[in-house]
Amino acid sequence: MLNNQFDLRLWLLQNVADISYLEEFYKLLLYFFFLAFIFLSLSPILLERIRKNNIIKRLSLSDLIFGVSLATLIVVSRWPGFLAPALNPDEACFIAGGMKLLREPVFWRAVDTGSSGPLNIYPVALPAMLGLRLEYASARIVGLVMMIISVLCLYYSLREIYDKTIARLSIMPVVTCIALMTYFDYIHYSGEHVSVCILSIALLMLCRYYSRDVGKNNGLIFCLGFTIGLIPYAKLQAVPMALTLFCIFSHILWVKKSSKDQFLRRFCFFLFSAMLFSILITVYLIIFSLQEAFWLGYIKQNIVYSKSFFSFSKEFNWLLLMIYNVRDSAALFGLATIALLSGLPFLIGRHGCLLSEKGKFDTFIFVYYCLAFLGVSIYSVIYTTRHFPHYLLFLIIPSGFLIGIFLGELRQVLQINERNRQSQSVSFIGCIVLIIVLSTCQQWYRTMKGINIYLTYRKAFLKDYISPIARTILNYASPGETMAIWGWIPGLYVDTGLIQAARDGVTYWQIYPSPEQPYYLKRFADDILSHQPGIFVDAVAPGAFGFNNREKEGHENFPEVASIVKEHYKLADEVNGTRIYVKKNEKKTDTKENINE
Repeated sequence: MLNNQFDLRLWLLQNVADISYLEEFYKLLLYFFFLAFIFLSLSPILLERIRKNNIIKRLSLSDLIFGVSLATLIVVSRWPGFLAPALNPDEACFIAGGMKLLREPVFWRAVDTGSSGPLNIYPVALPAMLGLRLEYASARIVGLVMMIISVLCLYYSLREIYDKTIARLSIMPVVTCIALMTYFDYIHYSGEHVSVCILSIALLMLCRYYSRDVGKNNGLIFCLGFTIGLIPYAKLQAVPMALTLFCIFSHILWVKKSSKDQFLRRFCFFLFSAMLFSILITVYLIIFSLQEAFWLGYIKQNIVYSKSFFSFSKEFNWLLLMIYNVRDSAALFGLATIALLSGLPFLIGRHGCLLSEKGKFDTFIFVYYCLAFLGVSIYSVIYTTRHFPHYLLFLIIPSGFLIGIFLGELRQVLQINERNRQSQSVSFIGCIVLIIVLSTCQQWYRTMKGINIYLTYRKAFLKDYISPIARTILNYASPGETMAIWGWIPGLYVDTGLIQAARDGVTYWQIYPSPEQPYYLKRFADDILSHQPGIFVDAVAPGAFGFNNREKEGHENFPEVASIVKEHYKLADEVNGTRIYVKKNEKKTDTKENINE
């Protein structure tokens, strides 16, 4: 174990690599927990005619048991993903940032992860408090917990508006989608997980406020506003979605007002609570003199990163292509598309009928709310013009919410006309069957028939647990010491257990030409001089990710960095074109530790 911490991924690989019939046993467990989840999801319908005091009915309708069942299904299905090495360079960058924050917890001074804010990075460090080494499995556990919380919030949001029947049916395709994901860009810890979780919590509070008589209690308003205000410091890409929830809740405050004065008081309180975290961040920036780092390294950098020619047709075509090609989420998004294109126009056509039946506080307003939420979510995915499939994670909860609203309002439409209730009930049941067959069961069947690539390659993952470059670095340094990397290979921090000396785990902005390049080069050089890392690695090498042209992108082409390396470091080794420098006047040490112990 590195640095005397429990390495979960290594432990899993060592214990499952040689197990025969592991894939068969995995599918058997998946079969059992999937059937249990399906039964509990359908129990409000299947057990409707059973007397209330029946113990099976009471247990089946328990929200606690249902929540445990869906969480268990997701964990049992997704744990093989913990075995894989780095699936995305951003994941390694986030983990390296979490490692640094454990030592120096001042974000933007110790760590700067570019387009991801501090709320994306601090959670990665949480497993260390449980004694776990920060690596890929521990980070993916954090991401998976975020997704479980998100789907539970979606369930309770729909339960607040309708009931258990609608809520459980609606989240079946969402749970199946999350549980059976194997696509690499979905299962690694990404910048979307925290934002999706925060937005889902905000959605739950919004639905709860609408459905309940909150009276003079302003606690829910404050919590909702404060939660929405967190989003800019997780990922700015999600800000349009947060603003949408802000506008929706402002409309709810207006609809439920008893007077204009009451609305103004509550809206101002809501606005203050939404701004409170930004006020605290401002104070934090002033105390640590980080205004320039925040503005250039986070706000302006995000603007530059997403600034390119935007063509709606081009970006929307990419979105449709990803929805079609990424099979893990195709069924869920397909159902949402059916509801969007066929179901909701029908419901909107019956709007007048619903209003006459239900009155002022009718839930039909959520048809428009869910359309706005999904529409803005799509915009958040495509407006950056960066074609990363993991952006589609932003669409999972809005799609599930739209399906739930569609089912809930469809049931109300079918119940209006007593004379046609029987035929309309058949139509509703047909809709339920559509959800089960086209989404849940179809995706589960495909998983059972296929192979889990992460289980299949478990022996290879164990054999190549540490890269040759990382093994060589560990000849010159021990886990816990500091290292600076020039280039785009933050996985070396994770593999070696060394801490990043500079706040930038990736030197993208130091190498990429831009008006701010001098600022980033000076910042990188100052960080190296300040922290005096024992190892400097130039990862610009043939075949390397991101930067591979040494003649143009190597550190020697940048005087600010080249002078420091020349004066304080000497070339000690080279592996596959990656150059490893050690600090001068320091003795070479033996390999410190066998990481497989």
